Amino acid sequence: MSQAQAKYRRVIEEYLGERGIFAQEISQYEYRPEQIKMAEAVFSSLQEGGILVVEAGTGTGKTLAYLLPIILSNQRVVISTGTKNLQEQIFYKDLPLLRTHFDFRAVLMKGRANYLCWRRFYKTLSQPKLEFISDGEILQMIQSWAERTETGDKEELIELSEGHPIWEKLSSDAELCLASDCPHFRDCFLTRLKVKAQSAELIVVNHHLFFADLAVRRLGFGEVIPRYRSVIFDEAHLLEEVITEYFGVSISDRRILELARDLNSELRGLSKLEARELSQCSTRIQNLTEFVSSELRKFLERVAIEEEAKRVAFEAEKLAPLLVQNGLDLAKQLAQTSSILAEKKNAPELLALSQRAKKQAEDLTLIFSQDQPGFVYYAELRPKSLILRASPLEVAKLLKETLYPHLESIIFTSATLTTFAKEKHSFDYFKTRMGLAQEDNAENLVKELWLKTSFDWKKQAILFLPDFLPEPDEPEFVEKASELLERILELSQGRAFLLFTSYKNLEAFYERLAYRIPYPALRQKDKPRSELLREFKQVKGSVLFATTSFWQGVDVMGPALSLVVIDRLPFDSPSDPLVKARINAISLQGGNPFLDYQAPSAVIMLRQGLGRLIRSKKDRGALCVLDKRILKKSYGKIFLKSLPEIKMVKHLSEVEFFFEKLKNE
Repeated sequence: MSQAQAKYRRVIEEYLGERGIFAQEISQYEYRPEQIKMAEAVFSSLQEGGILVVEAGTGTGKTLAYLLPIILSNQRVVISTGTKNLQEQIFYKDLPLLRTHFDFRAVLMKGRANYLCWRRFYKTLSQPKLEFISDGEILQMIQSWAERTETGDKEELIELSEGHPIWEKLSSDAELCLASDCPHFRDCFLTRLKVKAQSAELIVVNHHLFFADLAVRRLGFGEVIPRYRSVIFDEAHLLEEVITEYFGVSISDRRILELARDLNSELRGLSKLEARELSQCSTRIQNLTEFVSSELRKFLERVAIEEEAKRVAFEAEKLAPLLVQNGLDLAKQLAQTSSILAEKKNAPELLALSQRAKKQAEDLTLIFSQDQPGFVYYAELRPKSLILRASPLEVAKLLKETLYPHLESIIFTSATLTTFAKEKHSFDYFKTRMGLAQEDNAENLVKELWLKTSFDWKKQAILFLPDFLPEPDEPEFVEKASELLERILELSQGRAFLLFTSYKNLEAFYERLAYRIPYPALRQKDKPRSELLREFKQVKGSVLFATTSFWQGVDVMGPALSLVVIDRLPFDSPSDPLVKARINAISLQGGNPFLDYQAPSAVIMLRQGLGRLIRSKKDRGALCVLDKRILKKSYGKIFLKSLPEIKMVKHLSEVEFFFEKLKNE
């Protein structure tokens, strides 16, 4: 160990130690030896380079364990989180604490869709008011906010429900951006954010933005995040799905129709001949899109109903030849329109439309031709749009080509990266999916660190596994489980997260329970996540009905959360095209798809959900999994052995005894 390393390790101990600075300054600070071990490992990785994989069990304090070494390292580091919840916690809670002791510059960066676009905002305001009669008050509220916001971040709009359609008309969009040709370029929130990031040592992003930026760099289209040497991926268990999305392509009927409409709105100022030509292009694009979309939807809806799937395999060879030809004709029409628009050198709006049309043509051609090996082709059916996607089957090769060779230090961390295999906590599943298995890295630069939880789960919690309920796929499951939940919520006095594996189950349980329980019932999507969490913490006895985005990156300390319920083991549907393709690929390679992929994936997700309950040494509460397969099926042992050591109970009377005991503590 060099003198410099010894010095910085003393600094880490000085701040994180049992009698350290944070222990003296922070009333709720809890000393954790595991936190210091992680901080030292992170600092060494930043200094020496290479790849570090860390599972930091719940309560380790992993955020401070990597933030402090980053600041001490004196280099630019990107922190990428899986959720915006954690991103904001780091920036607004943890970094201000460190800023009282250290001088550093940090910036928070989110994806484009989170920020107001001035050009689209003023364009929307200039349109006939009649179009917005139903949203008049909301638009007025947004206008008032726009006049005073410094960030343009929609998270500040707590009154705007999550996914409200009006935000889509106002937010920044890469396809619609005019960049330096935009009249509002100097005032653009994203432009100002990028300038600020250029001088920051610490940049906090989320996985979506990180890999959107990496995909742009890969194509040679510039960058969003300033150059960096090191990256820390927090909530790294979420990476595979995000990478799959951003290294694939997607196209929707709605976006193509928006292109046609936008083209028509930009014809003023052109000659009659030019306007007529482009108007005809717009009409052909619209007609072809509506025909292809309508026929495709009819075909795919039949498959979706048969398979009960959200995503449906999109196989061109199974479609009518005329439909495939029309899809390719639409791509050709988009490409032709792009060429015509590209000639309008002095019209930024038309040049931007040209780039949009070109990209849509390329994506549509790839999807309908289906001649790219290593891709999975599928469709997502939504109420107002049809989305076609081509996604890479595996991300390991992509990471080895585009990420690993270009950085000095990469750190992956999460509370859930291992599964229990061969009588130990193993990183094999995560490393294989990320291209970090030993056979993928001859130099063997990957270091591992497993840190157990700092909490005493046997003392602080119980795990209720009711083996008397029907299995989740049986017709009476929701009704019987709802009756049981009503009784459990009475024992816990509300104060619960009810976490579901699907919106369908969320709605089914919400309909049965929301008006029967004497506690405030909060439902995901009714409000932004941050507002739901704020309300949950402040309103006594609240019960939150939520899906996957609340299974991770959410901290609620203290008695406000005393019960976490999960409806079923979170297996991905084997009929999902991506899951099915991965299963087939593992089988062809001689592996066991269930043990190598399906079970480990579900184990990690279950551990994440259950991990919401205990967030400090003072927390107490009950966990409940309503899926009796965890007890009845042989694979249930894989789940149970992967969980922290905790007392398991099967009878409601034991849950009642637990909460009665809590009252007397």
